[in-house]
Amino acid sequence: MKAKLTSQFDAPIDSIIRSFRTRLVLPHIPKDIALCDIGCGANPTLLKALIHRLTKGVGLDQLITNPVVENNLELRHANLRDMPLPFQNEEFHVITLLAVIEHLTNPMEVISECFRALKKYGKIIITTPTPPSKPILETLARLNIICRESVFDHKHYFTKQELVSLLKKTGFKNIHASYKACGLNLLVVAFKN
Repeated sequence: MKAKLTSQFDAPIDSIIRSFRTRLVLPHIPKDIALCDIGCGANPTLLKALIHRLTKGVGLDQLITNPVVENNLELRHANLRDMPLPFQNEEFHVITLLAVIEHLTNPMEVISECFRALKKYGKIIITTPTPPSKPILETLARLNIICRESVFDHKHYFTKQELVSLLKKTGFKNIHASYKACGLNLLVVAFKN
């Protein structure tokens, strides 16, 4: 995929962490669907892994400077502070936010926009670091082992109860939340019924 993207600093372990997140969510993504990866970054790892399984894949990120369309994939610039987000009502079967929600100043608005953009019975998949991971991540960032800029941009470390409550308030049902990586990460899958 030839994309004109701005550069993003990658510390040594960042690509390993991205691969872990991708492997974590792949079992929750069916074939032949339309998927939007919000906060896909300059290197849309998840979309690249799914390219042959999707009918349509859209990546949104502020790092994307010029829109890119290639085959069934599209990358769009989006600032998650600007509402509404650039997609149609009921456009996607699945929306992913992998290590994104902790960076948002407006998580309720973004989750509400995801609800709007999901088809009936569609699902949202979220991964996020948990409160116990904060001192570990900050130490690794100070040592330049993981991306310092990204870690110190975290606005909030969500507990399972907080994230489930947020999803319920925006209309999601059938919410499955589980801790991963020894409780340092949270995986949530919720449905629009």
